[in-house]
Amino acid sequence: MSRAGPFPSAHPGARSAEGRPMSRTAITPLALAAVLALAGCGSLVPPAGTPQPALPESFRAPAPAAAPEAAAHEWDGFFADARLRQVVGLALQGNRSLRASAEAVERVRALVRVSEAAVLPQIDASGDASRQRSGGNTSSSFAASLGISNWELDLFGRLRSLEGAALARFEAQQDTQRAARLALVAETTNAWLALAAARQQAQLAQALRDSQERTLTITQRQAALGAASGLQLARAQTAFEAARGAAAATATAATQARLQLELLAGQPLPESLLPTGQDEAAATALPALPGGLPASVLLQRPDLRAAEQALQAAAFDVGAARAARFPRITLTAAAGVRSAELDGLAHSGSGFWSLAPSIDLPLFDAGLRRAQVEAASASQRAALASYEAALQAAFREVADALAVRDGLAERLAAQQAQVAAAARSLQLVERSQALGGSSQLELLDAQRQLAAAQQALVALRQAEAANRVGLLKALGGRWGEEAPVQPPG
Repeated sequence: MSRAGPFPSAHPGARSAEGRPMSRTAITPLALAAVLALAGCGSLVPPAGTPQPALPESFRAPAPAAAPEAAAHEWDGFFADARLRQVVGLALQGNRSLRASAEAVERVRALVRVSEAAVLPQIDASGDASRQRSGGNTSSSFAASLGISNWELDLFGRLRSLEGAALARFEAQQDTQRAARLALVAETTNAWLALAAARQQAQLAQALRDSQERTLTITQRQAALGAASGLQLARAQTAFEAARGAAAATATAATQARLQLELLAGQPLPESLLPTGQDEAAATALPALPGGLPASVLLQRPDLRAAEQALQAAAFDVGAARAARFPRITLTAAAGVRSAELDGLAHSGSGFWSLAPSIDLPLFDAGLRRAQVEAASASQRAALASYEAALQAAFREVADALAVRDGLAERLAAQQAQVAAAARSLQLVERSQALGGSSQLELLDAQRQLAAAQQALVALRQAEAANRVGLLKALGGRWGEEAPVQPPG
């Protein structure tokens, strides 16, 4: 190939701006300058787009008093119980699904390095030796060289767009992995709280079983002395068997809750890290949510960040598809030494070099490249719609959690008052029965009412704690500003 390479030669009558004739050698740099000017006229990557979801500006109306500024709270500060913090730490270390998501991040990180390497030239070293005999003559040839093969000059940003898309997808995968960690923390916490509630339920059921057993024993003695009827004995027997079955069921539920927690942790857990079954309401300590919390805090959620990066990657894909419609210039070059003798490689005059630029001009492709641009643009619009949908779903999740939370305090107060009233009722019935004023049926009914009220209180406390966990998860694990994700090194 001539030194002019793929660029057009000068027309015989071509002249410069000053009117002087233009030579063949002068037209090549001008053509190259024209291509570079066309490439630098602007980026082919379109704007990623701004989501326009119809959302309120804040989750709640501003409080009458000046609300404190939202402070950032990490998960470690969210958990007041040291056992729960340690179990969550074990789950983050040993959960197999989380390991898989971490490896997915490393895979995409490697793909970023692949796209970065495609922009730079790759230099290869080669050497060869040959010896042949023809017509009684023997000849040898030795050569060594360094060369660049098919290095694309990224004049229109195709490779840079692919690199940007790969980097955006890496950041999206990293945020997806953070979302998986957040979900695991929330799931582990709820499992720990569910085990606490199950153990409380088991203790209450066992206490009711023991109470019904004592009542049955007393009734059996009274029936033997003729002081209790067969109907009373049958009722006491029925109540005891029901309580015994409920105690066995709650014990099984507590065992299953422990197995679920250990599955999330990825290992068996010692008893010292498990809830005792006493009141675990203080295991979580969610700070008070300030009034007028702006809806913009949702943007720190890792799933929304991942959707935003996916939108950015789609914009880079459009830029790469657009750049593919322009000429593609590649360069192949080599330099080295060649000699008929091995020791002659070091002699002067054995060197050689070659330079072979080439250009690929898309003339007719039956609309292939245009269709690729249209497909990439459609993917970008779909990514924008998905981001808007994810933003709306995130707002709904927080709003629902706040709506449930607003009524939990009153429900808890009412349930606690119900437990206290049922306990007083049982005490009064027991005293009245001792004096002969209440029947056995009234006593059994009072016992069942107290047990049901206590179990409902346990379930409500678990729901309140789960609401704390769900609210902080819906806010991205914290509220306030957070350091940006670092790009891969």
